[in-house]
Amino acid sequence: MDMNRNVSVPIPEDLHEVIHQGVAQGRQVLARRKRARRAAASSLCSVALAFGLFVGGVRLSPAFAAAVEDLPVLGQLVQVFGVNQEVAQGGSQTQVDSAALTMERSGDTELIRLNFHQAQAAAYRAEFASYPKTVTITLPGTKGVEILSQISRAADTSQYIKSVYQLPTSTQDTAILQLELESDADVQIQEYRDPGSLVIQLTPAEIQLDTVYSLRTLSLDQQGVQQAAGQYAQQSPRLLRDDQGTYFLELGQYASQEEAQAALQALAGDLIVETRTGNNVPVAFATMEDYQSNAFLNEYYQVLLNSTTAEPVLDFLDQHFADANAQEREEMLRGLTGFLEDYHEDVDWEKAASFYRMADEPLPEFFEQTTTR
Repeated sequence: MDMNRNVSVPIPEDLHEVIHQGVAQGRQVLARRKRARRAAASSLCSVALAFGLFVGGVRLSPAFAAAVEDLPVLGQLVQVFGVNQEVAQGGSQTQVDSAALTMERSGDTELIRLNFHQAQAAAYRAEFASYPKTVTITLPGTKGVEILSQISRAADTSQYIKSVYQLPTSTQDTAILQLELESDADVQIQEYRDPGSLVIQLTPAEIQLDTVYSLRTLSLDQQGVQQAAGQYAQQSPRLLRDDQGTYFLELGQYASQEEAQAALQALAGDLIVETRTGNNVPVAFATMEDYQSNAFLNEYYQVLLNSTTAEPVLDFLDQHFADANAQEREEMLRGLTGFLEDYHEDVDWEKAASFYRMADEPLPEFFEQTTTR
């Protein structure tokens, strides 16, 4: 590793406790962490909805809300697509100034309704994808989407929606919306006429815990998104948001690391493979160094969880500690402290202490007690 890297790596405050539990309980802890992570993400996203669910060009229009207030709840069903169907498209290719987005709920069923102030639904293409679950709606000919009051209360009423936003790849004549969903929602698209509308029906689904290997770009600014979209147009990429609110392109998902790496080798550019489980929010990687540091620390974390003796942990540190940057060293020492604190087997305490001295860090208090046993 490069000793001169200056990489900002977030260090979880609860790492000590995580490692402590991981050593004692192994894979059971991993399962609990996954469930907790999903619950935390859901809670945080609900808070985000309350303070601004719709951003980036999706706006509220009282005039349009009043105009569609008296429209019938339902029109005539034109077509209904399969549950979780990957692509649904239809509508009429007409120039539409705007559409209106509302939300309704009945029991465990939620309806996201896109209303057009014309007899036919405007042209649309809705794409459903998983890991994480998203519905991306492209509206060629529709310049904007108005938000009525019902959906602004989604934070209080929706059990499925994380967020809704307009993608930066939208143009003056084409609005592109994306709904981020929780992992326990099935999606079905329906088209109506008289009046024209597009309905996204959300119902309960089984929780998905499969792991996929996502071939993706680094996190990008708006200009970078536009450039990457052109560069990788043939791969039909999916545009996603990461945990920092920036965007990246996903070029494909694979069942194994080997398949993803093979696909990466066939393409040019700064691409990475991100391991993603269930509906976890993708991670922000602004630089290749960020990604490499994250991968390195994940490797160390797996050593801590899977080791039944101290020897593999100390061997890992012996191989990598000298070349690690300051923040990586800090996290590695926190992991070592958590691993050894209640460890009762034989340990090469002098070797363990050498890593603290190398980082100019004081030895944990329990080191003195263990050396006098």
